[in-house]
Amino acid sequence: MKRLKTAAAAAIVLWLSFSTVVDAKDQSYFKRTKDSLREIAFPLGGIGAGNISIEGRGALRDWEIFNHPNKGCILPMTFPIIWCKAQGQPVQCRVIQGPRNKNFIGESLGGDPFFGYGFGKIQDQGDGLPCFSNVIFEGKFPVARLTFEQPQFPLDVSLTAFSPFIPLDTNSSSMPVACLVYQLKNRTNVPVEATVALNMQNATERAYNDQSGEKGKALTIFRKGEHCRGLWMTSQRWPQEDKNYGTMAMTTDWPDVTYLPQWQRGPWFDPTHHFWDQFSTTGMLDPNSASGEMGEPVNGTLGLRVKLAPGESAKLPILISWCFPKHENGSINAYSKMWPTAWHAAEDFFKNRESLTARTVAFEKAFYESTLPPEVLDAAGSNASTLHSPTCLRFEDGILWGWEGCSVKEGCCAGSCTHVYNYSLTPAFLFPELHRTMRKSEYNSFDSGEEGKKGAIVFRIPLPLGTEAKLYHAAVDGQLGGVVQLYRDWRFCGDDEYLKSMWPAAKRALEYAWVNWDADKDGLIEGEPQHNTYDINFKGPNPLSQFFYLAALKAGEKMAAYCGDANSAAEYKRLYANGRKKMEKDLYNGEYFEQQLDCLAPDTPKYQFGKGCLSDQLFGQLSAKVAGLDYLVEPEMVKSGLKSVYKYNFRDPLGDHANMQLIYAVGDESGLLLCSWPRGSRPRYPFVYSDQVWTGIEYHVASHLIYEGMVDEGLKIVRAVRKRYDGLRRNPYNEFECGSHYARAMSSWGLVLSLSGFHYDAVDKTLYLNPRWQENKKTRCFFSTNTAWGLFEYTPENFKLMPIEGEFTVNRVVTDSGTFEVPAANQKTSFAKPIDLAISGR
Repeated sequence: MKRLKTAAAAAIVLWLSFSTVVDAKDQSYFKRTKDSLREIAFPLGGIGAGNISIEGRGALRDWEIFNHPNKGCILPMTFPIIWCKAQGQPVQCRVIQGPRNKNFIGESLGGDPFFGYGFGKIQDQGDGLPCFSNVIFEGKFPVARLTFEQPQFPLDVSLTAFSPFIPLDTNSSSMPVACLVYQLKNRTNVPVEATVALNMQNATERAYNDQSGEKGKALTIFRKGEHCRGLWMTSQRWPQEDKNYGTMAMTTDWPDVTYLPQWQRGPWFDPTHHFWDQFSTTGMLDPNSASGEMGEPVNGTLGLRVKLAPGESAKLPILISWCFPKHENGSINAYSKMWPTAWHAAEDFFKNRESLTARTVAFEKAFYESTLPPEVLDAAGSNASTLHSPTCLRFEDGILWGWEGCSVKEGCCAGSCTHVYNYSLTPAFLFPELHRTMRKSEYNSFDSGEEGKKGAIVFRIPLPLGTEAKLYHAAVDGQLGGVVQLYRDWRFCGDDEYLKSMWPAAKRALEYAWVNWDADKDGLIEGEPQHNTYDINFKGPNPLSQFFYLAALKAGEKMAAYCGDANSAAEYKRLYANGRKKMEKDLYNGEYFEQQLDCLAPDTPKYQFGKGCLSDQLFGQLSAKVAGLDYLVEPEMVKSGLKSVYKYNFRDPLGDHANMQLIYAVGDESGLLLCSWPRGSRPRYPFVYSDQVWTGIEYHVASHLIYEGMVDEGLKIVRAVRKRYDGLRRNPYNEFECGSHYARAMSSWGLVLSLSGFHYDAVDKTLYLNPRWQENKKTRCFFSTNTAWGLFEYTPENFKLMPIEGEFTVNRVVTDSGTFEVPAANQKTSFAKPIDLAISGR
């Protein structure tokens, strides 16, 4: 496990202390309280390891650690609690949560006939016990900080909750752990004794809700290890090779603990009474006090004891860890190869706790203490949490695989869907090596039949990986977008061998366009079927397909030339030139790009857009821009198209907009429609999602507007999205579309790229800088490359680059002022060798 050097941890603190932090930044995007806590569920977990969510009020929910989504899952009698006794004052005991803020009638869930709607709130989260009167939640993913308020309580109580999340370090960021650090401060003038405890169910028998066979085999014991101590939870029901086998642990490295491995077993509410009567009286637990046969409930408690003098503080860590290695289809999680049991994960975490915490907080500080607008940091940072959700899986060979989103109990729309992950930028720039595994699995997924021999890629990769791929449709935007992504990833990582190993498959994928889509090879896509991200097939020339074709041809030309394939490069160049001319002549209507199709003709198929203004019309151009390619058509056409998308499709508010489709925004909320028809000729049945708003498209349009200098317009869209996900109506850490934690929303990282103007080409060792947002003529922002991450600071006179982790080589810096050569002695930059370069005077 890589450790952060003490000097590097100090460097981030020093850098920020001497930099101008924008104190006036709107904290409402990050801090919430009272009604705005209602929908918050902040994911804690690992990449491909599942997660637990912490509610805005501090309760734990959505236990999605069993290799499938699990929305609404609350483990019975699982909640944090504090006992305290100030000298000379009565004992106080409270659940470390705010008051219940929804579902007072009961959850609207099926199942047991004596629970749910109409039976009141069940006790599982401790809601019938005294709690704190208010909570202030501050969420800056990957770290959540909660402050619990209660008059006449002798302690200030707060919580820092996180899981390791460190750019470029995929393994550390995949740990199956959730760390809860409770901070106590004695605010009285007398000594205070306290116990912070967590009750948790041994859920090792829940994996796939298998009701067959013998239950009641869960076993919880107290265990001491080399680096931690706590409760070790297993089940004797299944052998280790069974798909249902798993382990859990609740541990700490705090020296003074009290514990109850197994709660009293008995009917009705006897177990809860037994725990409360014992703990609330003394703050101590007798591990031998429980009785009853093995069976329900299977809860245990771990308590951390402390004595605090007046004004004294303490931080008490509790770690929840888990390991459920196998999926129902037999696939094995990568994390289980590194940590075969939950106890292994706990030991490794506490062995490296200082490092993992410092590195995670260093990322948090570097990212959020930026001059970028708060709505941008909120959007990009909050959607990075999707990597810690059940949307993203990582298998034993290290491959990243993703659902589109998550249903309540299972993944939704399988297969690392190419036309959805086309939009996803977050993994490509925070975990680029991991992201590149998606391209490898994509190029191993050519259709197993005749179409595959021609180059058709199955755009939904089946599980288990290696299963024969069978074609439904080749997705024109996804397949051609993959070629552009390969070019982007190659320039970002600078690995020529990676490009050469992937080029034959990419060439095959690109030239599949000549089978149906551009069969006459005139550079214009007009053939069918043009399956796409709207789950329908477009007919005839249209900007979504055509821009991706031009981008793929331009990227293909450059990759082919680099790989010595001059003939292919020349052919791609010819087709690009022809295709550009045809697009500018036939698809541009003087205002925006439209589909070349009469949607009102009687023989026109359903689900087209014709003369409509499609928000996605320039997505291929944006993908080219992010990859480092130039304009694909005349720049003024691009700007005009973007202006039209904003003018016609952004509704502020939606008001009386009529939407008979899925509802992601409504009424007084604002949003960007997928399409509108300002020139009339709306089809009787337009493409099926046209009247909706999708955050992933809203973000990429906003990013593109910013790239083209329309910063205010782009930010207005971003503010509209994040206002919808305000904690009151929707969860800020779960932007949904076809299910929760929808992958398309990770297009939000494009906002960071466009506003910061930071673009590094690892092949040419050149750094391009064009910041589009400055505070007091200064831009300070997070950056990442394939091998380093950190901070940069830019003014019209000076550029500073400080890697916090890693190193990379910068030979030159290109700005609007000119090209500046970096002195040879400073070209390899690292934490120990930051770059400080004067860029004025030209």
